[in-house]
Amino acid sequence: MPHNPSEKVQVTLMSNLFNSIFNDATATADPLQLLLALVVSLFLGLALSWAYKQRTLYTREFVISLTLLPCLMTLVIFLVNGSLGTSIAVAGTFSLIRFRSATSGSRELIAIFLAMIIGLAAGTGYLLLAVLFTIFILGIWLLLEKQQSKSNHQRRRLLTITLPNKEDRLDTIQVALDQFCTESDLISVDTSNAGESLQTVYEVDLNPQVDDFQLTSYLTSKISQCDVSLTKKAKKKKNL
Repeated sequence: MPHNPSEKVQVTLMSNLFNSIFNDATATADPLQLLLALVVSLFLGLALSWAYKQRTLYTREFVISLTLLPCLMTLVIFLVNGSLGTSIAVAGTFSLIRFRSATSGSRELIAIFLAMIIGLAAGTGYLLLAVLFTIFILGIWLLLEKQQSKSNHQRRRLLTITLPNKEDRLDTIQVALDQFCTESDLISVDTSNAGESLQTVYEVDLNPQVDDFQLTSYLTSKISQCDVSLTKKAKKKKNL
């Protein structure tokens, strides 16, 4: 048992952090408590959507959905709060969320799950915990984004070359990769037009002093009838 008054205050603050504003002993709900939970989840959703828009290509529809998703989760969890099926309802809420198209990246997945967690915490009444958790996660998110922007740019690229199927031109590609890249891995080789055209896909790490235009210009100047694609985006795998 803490005897120091300051220790008692710390214990009280920590206990309040994990206390819900809702009274589980009664079946009635205070409209003001629900309104407070919705307002908190809305502001946290706005903060989440603002953080998501930093250095990210986004659509207006997704940002609006990301802002309102915590409020919807809060309302759903609030309506089933105190019942035996709370955990089942949470799992059902997660399973009801479907996307007709796959998410464009891991940032969208992180943002969606964070919005659900905010709504879950606010819907069960843990408003202070939701606020502190959101501030902590978004702070780390923005810090990592800032450090990434200040650090050296990512040197790994996905290189796709389409050219006539001739062996000497493949040797020219290898010379270019040895000259402009610190590392190169052949990912795939595809043929088309009855074997007359060849498409090769490489994962390469560019030299620090080399930019994308130097590599593409060299390849197009040394190889006639050559199409070159160089991108930072990883090749996505389709999952069933």
